[in-house]
Amino acid sequence: MNKKLAALTIFITHLMMATPTFAAISNSIMVTGTKKLLSDGLTAVLILVPIAASLAIAWANYQKKGMDEPAEIAAKDKHIKKIMIAAVSAFCASAIVKVVLGYYGVSGTV
Repeated sequence: MNKKLAALTIFITHLMMATPTFAAISNSIMVTGTKKLLSDGLTAVLILVPIAASLAIAWANYQKKGMDEPAEIAAKDKHIKKIMIAAVSAFCASAIVKVVLGYYGVSGTV
């Protein structure tokens, strides 16, 4: 019983001593800079992905206009679907980053 009480006391003491260390780390330049970098990267992704996807789809549709073979048209349609899936995946990835940043206290402004 005394061993368990001693272990519990050491554990609680360790937790109380770890909190100031975490506070010092969370306010360091490296951590705050990383938070800012991820937030800015998220903003860039949310701006650039729809622009790039719409331009790629427009270009594929423009190329599809001049094709006569049904197989080539079907291949372009598959390419357009892949572009759409990639754009949706990028938005999902940015949502995951936004959730992680929200956990660390960084609010997404986008």
